[in-house]
Amino acid sequence: MSQALQLLKDRIIAVAHVGFVVSSLDEAVANAARVYGLEDGDVSYQPAPGVEALTRFAFFRVGGLEFELIEPCSEHFRRLLLDMPSGGAGINHVAWRVDDIEAAVEVLAGGGVRPGHVTPDGVVAIGDRKMVYLDPATTGGLVIELIEYPAEAGDAPGHS
Repeated sequence: MSQALQLLKDRIIAVAHVGFVVSSLDEAVANAARVYGLEDGDVSYQPAPGVEALTRFAFFRVGGLEFELIEPCSEHFRRLLLDMPSGGAGINHVAWRVDDIEAAVEVLAGGGVRPGHVTPDGVVAIGDRKMVYLDPATTGGLVIELIEYPAEAGDAPGHS
């Protein structure tokens, strides 16, 4: 297991973002705008406002760190995300930016760490990015996301 963790450490480039579960995305964005002085163009949404989804996201940067606000819309995701110990208005997960997400997942599998939580089938594409959540049952209860940006993303600007 220590070899798998050593190899994952070597694949991590930086923190990708810090994710907060919120009960209302609109209220959370309004509060973030008030606290941080964000303007409309500082926040990007996935999917676009007004589009129905199982989960809605808003992304913004402050002090060089990207924040992800997550509103579970379906009953399944509301139970899954709001009822967990790190749910509500607190930090839900840390996302690590990796250089090769499939290689990182393979390395972790060797140590018994596998995809799970909201991506039980493994790596998924979100726009031009790839992401996977690790199963908290295999990470000691921690909610960890790995994310790979496209090569041309440079400093990986905010999600869009």
